[in-house]
Amino acid sequence: MAEHAGHVHGPTSGKKLWVSLIVTLIFVVGEAFAGWVSHSLALLSDAGHNLSDALALGLAAYAVAVAQKPATAKHTYGFHRVSILTALFNAVTLVVIALWIGVEAYQRFIHPEPIVGSLMIWVAAVAVLMNTVIAAALSGDAKNSLNSRAAFVHMAGDALSSLAVVVAGVIVHYTHWVYADSAVSVLIAVFIFYSAVGIVRDAADILMESSPEGLDMGKLVTGIKAVAPVRDVHDLHVWTVGDGLNMLSCHVTLPASCSLERCSSIVGDINSKLHDDFSIGHATIQTEIEGLCHGERSENIHCDMEPHQHGHEH
Repeated sequence: MAEHAGHVHGPTSGKKLWVSLIVTLIFVVGEAFAGWVSHSLALLSDAGHNLSDALALGLAAYAVAVAQKPATAKHTYGFHRVSILTALFNAVTLVVIALWIGVEAYQRFIHPEPIVGSLMIWVAAVAVLMNTVIAAALSGDAKNSLNSRAAFVHMAGDALSSLAVVVAGVIVHYTHWVYADSAVSVLIAVFIFYSAVGIVRDAADILMESSPEGLDMGKLVTGIKAVAPVRDVHDLHVWTVGDGLNMLSCHVTLPASCSLERCSSIVGDINSKLHDDFSIGHATIQTEIEGLCHGERSENIHCDMEPHQHGHEH
């Protein structure tokens, strides 16, 4: 077997996540107090969303630290999947918060309470500024990391949610229509729920060993076959272990004239193409001599061959 290991992208910055966590926690305390004083469900729900973001940021920072631990005899892939598990846990928390906000908003529609609109406006305006700054700081890492993307989506979503609270505060302050507070809370709950579903889907795809998002399997096969003198590729599996670490295993068929040294060179060429063109940083490739692989494959996973017919392995 031949292997090519490494991350396609650099590690996510944990320092930004820790700083963002501290700032968010400080603000959550202040926003929750303001929501309690002003009787604003929109502020309280936004504080709850910010609290979930703080949890997300803390888990994301923890996952970055754990993922850097070396692999062990028991955990041969290392601990890269921790970031996926934290993203999934965070998504479940978001669903619970969204449902809670929805129930509370329904109660406020039935039993409205007086609200201090001016306080809503000022506190939410500060939240818009804070969340926008944090989201901008995390935007770079979000391009390469599901862990950071989940945190980024939370903060960007909070900025939009806080902006909606500002609008509700303006409506309440100038029109005294207190239902605007509950209406905005429902919108925030829907947005949180929608974001959570996206994170669950992405995390589930990785845990189910699905091919990396955006990878065209047809082009991948064509790319491998384009490496001379590859005749065929089968038993192809591509999956994501963790942020920035995509893996592949496959069998490639080569002509009988290929020597052992030539097989090694071909595998190296395939690895380079996989890394450069398809962002696959770790590949295990088995070479087979043309004409020696025959018969039915068991569940389309293995190629059954007689013991004396095995091709070269690197």
